[in-house]
Amino acid sequence: MDMKEKITIIKQHLNFKELPKDIKKGIIEREASSMVITFDEGVYTKRTALIDAKKHYENYDDTKYILYHSSINGLIAENEQDYWQGIEDAEWYNNA
Repeated sequence: MDMKEKITIIKQHLNFKELPKDIKKGIIEREASSMVITFDEGVYTKRTALIDAKKHYENYDDTKYILYHSSINGLIAENEQDYWQGIEDAEWYNNA
């Protein structure tokens, strides 16, 4: 059975503060985990990385997000520029 994903765009041009609370929490937690792994040992603990990631996203992040619902993955927020580039790439690939 071929399951085709259906995407429904909920809202575009959102800043970080406008995203749903659970999505903001996930973005901050992923960034903090990345910081702990990326920086030299001892630079960050999970707690300090969470603090710095939260400060960054709440005060300095100028990324625009798109909030959409995927029939396969549920509610998702993604960098708007990356989302549209992925759509263009998929259309090009399907038409090649």
